[in-house]
Amino acid sequence: MIHGRTTEIEESSNNDSIAAADDAVSDLSHETLIRRSYMIIVAGFIANFIVFGFAFTYGVFQDFYLSQSGPLFGKPVSSVSIIGSVATGLTYLLTVMNNFLLRFLSIKQTMFLGSFLIAMGLICASFAHEIWQFALSQGVLFGIGSSMTYLPPVVHAPPYFNTHRGIAMGILFSGTGVGGLVLAPLTRCLISRVGWQWALRICGIISFTCLLPICFLVYPHPAYAASPSSSSTKIEPLNLKLVFSRKFILHMTGALLQSAGYLIPGYYMSSFGQALGFSSSQGAVFIGVNNAVNALSKVIVGHFSDRFGRLNMLVSCCLLSAITVFALWLTSTRDTFISFVVIYGVVSGPIISLLPTCMVELFGVQNYQSTTWFLYFCRGVGTFLGSPIAGLFVQNGAFSVHDYRNAILYNGSLFSANFLCFMCMRVFVASGNHWKIRQ
Repeated sequence: MIHGRTTEIEESSNNDSIAAADDAVSDLSHETLIRRSYMIIVAGFIANFIVFGFAFTYGVFQDFYLSQSGPLFGKPVSSVSIIGSVATGLTYLLTVMNNFLLRFLSIKQTMFLGSFLIAMGLICASFAHEIWQFALSQGVLFGIGSSMTYLPPVVHAPPYFNTHRGIAMGILFSGTGVGGLVLAPLTRCLISRVGWQWALRICGIISFTCLLPICFLVYPHPAYAASPSSSSTKIEPLNLKLVFSRKFILHMTGALLQSAGYLIPGYYMSSFGQALGFSSSQGAVFIGVNNAVNALSKVIVGHFSDRFGRLNMLVSCCLLSAITVFALWLTSTRDTFISFVVIYGVVSGPIISLLPTCMVELFGVQNYQSTTWFLYFCRGVGTFLGSPIAGLFVQNGAFSVHDYRNAILYNGSLFSANFLCFMCMRVFVASGNHWKIRQ
């Protein structure tokens, strides 16, 4: 009797929550929901443009920092690469802090504070001369601000979409590629024209100018905002059974491994190109081209994922990323390296937008808000296991192609393990659903 009574209470509570959510949605006109969905995609695009545009552009800064005229000349490559890894890693790791902040601050206030910290991180880095100073400013300060600015639109966007969720998230995350395309050559130009210090200051001003308007564009979906848990803490209750399921563990492990490998080529693309005989300006062009292809691929693959299955596209992109690293980067000549720059952008970029999209599909939109911080926390851990360790494998000052061999093998191994995780997850999903082709 007690069990039956408890079930009745739970069902009644769930029904009340659903009814409240339906009422909240009905209170807003269809036009308002459409407008907010467009606004949040624009906000997410610009946040990705700045946050990861500068993250991918760090390879240009790193290349200059280690040069003879740079402030960190003679320092170990692995130590200098930690600066960029700290920034990207904290962007993901501090999702827990964002959940805590949103208990006391609104989304607008959180994003405004984050925008300010991003700008201050870049500007303060212009006065740095030691690795620890760069790590605190361009790493820690920038990373904290990035997390506060980047995560709100990314977390709140998926509930606004259903049928076209893949392409919507592809457009949102394509800002990373467009940011790298624009900011990499801009950074190289600024360094050569006004020096690295003023380049950082100008980048800080650009960041704040771009991010300030989007603080007013992000609204939680009314169905989420109307739930009892979100009204008090803004965090959905955690489903522990889901968290300890095989699918969830595989998804998080795969995300961690993918994050570990993802930024390694970007950090070393410019310097590796110079080891092949290309100029430093051509190295910046490689980063820009890679990011342009990356952005376009996110949208195109997002479109096809809506038609042919988001899990299928995720698994395919993971496999092709591993193959591309081993086949084109490990055995690089000048020609195959150019092919690697393009193809790696095509196959690796869409994974970033497919990961949260597949989470919604696998675990339900009702669990996305409460579990998404697991995804980005794991990606943050992966970032610290990626480029810094790869830097330890780069030998003899990174002046020849052979010096990168062990780092490339490490990169390919991460992607191979990442593919195995998602392939196993796909098999588990198929075993329960009789392998739906378009899934």
